[in-house]
Formats: sequence, structure tokens, C-alpha cells
Amino acid sequence: MSLCTRDDIKDRLGIASSDTDHDDVIDQIILGFAARANSFTGRILIVTAADVTEYYTGGCNRLRLKRYPVISITTVIESWDYGFDETALTANTDYRQLASGVEGYLFRMYNNWLTVPDGIQIIYRGGYCAAGVTPSGDEIALPDDLREAAILQCCFIFKRKDDIGLAGVSFAGGGFSKFEAVKLLPEVESILKSYRRITL
Repeated sequence: MSLCTRDDIKDRLGIASSDTDHDDVIDQIILGFAARANSFTGRILIVTAADVTEYYTGGCNRLRLKRYPVISITTVIESWDYGFDETALTANTDYRQLASGVEGYLFRMYNNWLTVPDGIQIIYRGGYCAAGVTPSGDEIALPDDLREAAILQCCFIFKRKDDIGLAGVSFAGGGFSKFEAVKLLPEVESILKSYRRITL
């Protein structure tokens, strides 16, 4: 489950779907890019099948979750002592989702969120459906630009897989230099910037 599929990469590179020689490498590149995209954006982009439990620190009346768009919220509990045996907050009475959870904001009504470090426990599901997965229920399809960014970067890494880290090559009559680190392509970086999680 990721931002693009193996078939996306093979199609773009002109590799026949029946050619499985590079499948493991392509799969690893896809997983690596997904982790890099999550790190760059500061959020988890792909929804999980089951609820996740996360802990947050408040201080104001808005809280931004790490996984959005929000699909469902099971419980929200504030705890001074980390027991989390307090009564769960009630949606639309104690808190509400702003913009229907599309941007991941929870608004604490009539109060600020608890300031105890990691004193807010939220059990929920959020993020986009993985590439190639049809959304069900309230799930939201992966945006086309995110999928395209993944395809571009993964194809680029695949093409460079044999010379990653290579700074230069010299040969009789010439030579060439390449940059050492595999950076995000400018177009990919621009797309990912628009999905960054900014917190207050």
C-alpha cells in the first residue's frame, strides 16, 4: 500500500508486466519513497486498514492530526496522568472537526486542548487510499499529483540505482560528474510541499 504501484513504475519505464526481474527492487524503491514523502510532509499520507492510536500535546484550541483527511474518529481522551481512563470527549460538543477533517484539524470547543505532553489520546483513521485502491465508505482517493510525484521520483531512482553515490567517472578522453545524493526532483518537491503538515 503506497503512493504508486509497481505497475505504474513498470509502465512508465517501458518494462513489460511479465518481466519480474526488477520487481523486488521496484517494490523497495516505492516503500523508500513513501517513507521519504511522509518524512518530508510531516504526516502519514496513506490510510491504514485499522484504527491507530496517537498522542498529542495541546495548548491552544486547534490540534492538527498526523493522518488526514480524517476518515473516522473512534475516541478522543484528555488525561492529566496518562491513564486515559477518563470519559472520552464528545464530537460536536467537546470538539469538532474543521472542514470535515479534510485538513486534519480538531477544534476544542469552549476550551484549549490539554497542555500535558502527550496527554491527548486519539484513536482514529486518516489519510488517502493507497494507489490502485478504490475508496470505500468515507475514504478518499489518492490525489493524482501525489501519485505522479511518486512515479516520477521512483522512476528516477530506479534509473540511477546502479550509480547512487557516484560522484564522477573518468575514462580515456573525458569523464563526467554526477551529484552524489539522490535529491527529490524539483517537480516532486514542489508537489510534496503542498501536502506539508503545518502545525500551530
